[in-house]
Amino acid sequence: MGSGGVGGLYGGRLASAGCDVTFVARGAHLAAMREQGLLIENATLGNTLVKPVKVTDDPASTGTPDLILFAVKLWDTEAVAKQLMPIAGPHTAVLSLQNGVVKDDILGGIFGQQALMGGVAYVGTHISRPGVINQVGTLQRLVFGEYGYAGGKKSERSEKLLAALLKAGIQAELSDDIRRTLWEKYTFLVGLSGAT
Repeated sequence: MGSGGVGGLYGGRLASAGCDVTFVARGAHLAAMREQGLLIENATLGNTLVKPVKVTDDPASTGTPDLILFAVKLWDTEAVAKQLMPIAGPHTAVLSLQNGVVKDDILGGIFGQQALMGGVAYVGTHISRPGVINQVGTLQRLVFGEYGYAGGKKSERSEKLLAALLKAGIQAELSDDIRRTLWEKYTFLVGLSGAT
């Protein structure tokens, strides 16, 4: 959910590795993805084209997913999460890659702690033009972990996701304390944003 720099990159990498990914996008980005596919540009790693690409502007048309990769802007979190509730099944996991430390509190209140996985993305990306994600550098690290499901420990679903991410060439790892991991990135961003 959200096919911009972060969602487009990680979803595109997973799709190019053979995972069944449906993107939710809108506007010119949606139209370009439908017509031309999704292109990930990277001067160092080379370009990756996902074509054809499964993309829609209607989450209700996707069926019940195993995983919702949540990558919308923070201010849209609550409204978009409520829009996704009808497609979330009893075993659907929700993994947010948004910045911030309150995102999972909002999502947990809507989807429940059992559905929720916390995540931190370290990547430099943006939509350079409709249908094209530009990734700067080689860093595409993703750290994630469980909250309430499996008592916050590694689970079968988190291990499966880790395997898929690694197969896609993403520098992925499981956190044994995802809340601490989120705060570590938050403090990094606070210091960095003051300087930049």
